[in-house]
Amino acid sequence: MTVNKPSATASATSVEARLSPRQVAAGFYASYNGDLAAGFERYISKNLVLHGFDGPNERSTWIAGDLELKASLTGYRLEVFDQIAEGDKVVTRWSIGGVHTGTILGIPASGREVHLSGISIDRVVDGQSVEHWSEGNFGRFLETLRGDNA
Repeated sequence: MTVNKPSATASATSVEARLSPRQVAAGFYASYNGDLAAGFERYISKNLVLHGFDGPNERSTWIAGDLELKASLTGYRLEVFDQIAEGDKVVTRWSIGGVHTGTILGIPASGREVHLSGISIDRVVDGQSVEHWSEGNFGRFLETLRGDNA
């Protein structure tokens, strides 16, 4: 008699599928203060439907933009103020901040302290966000980067 043992990947997938939507969202947003690329890989579906600040967008664009943001801010930190879950959706109110010491969206370092805040909604299925909406103060954030509101 042959016994098939589950692979490590299958086992990890089943563990992720057992996480509640709130646990998935908490893990994902916590990754912003750690290994963000791994957080995207673990918690964000490859088939994500994304509704970003500028309308529907691509998962890869979101990842690249957030990794650039993290690399461009000294003292970078994401703070979660609230997370509320109902059914398969989780609402997260958050803020990212740091000192602008690298190029962001083609805007050279200014040395200014900047903050980007917003509210995001994730729809979670089988341990991953399959749909993501974000609204925030992106216009104000860009003004601060450029020094338009100084």
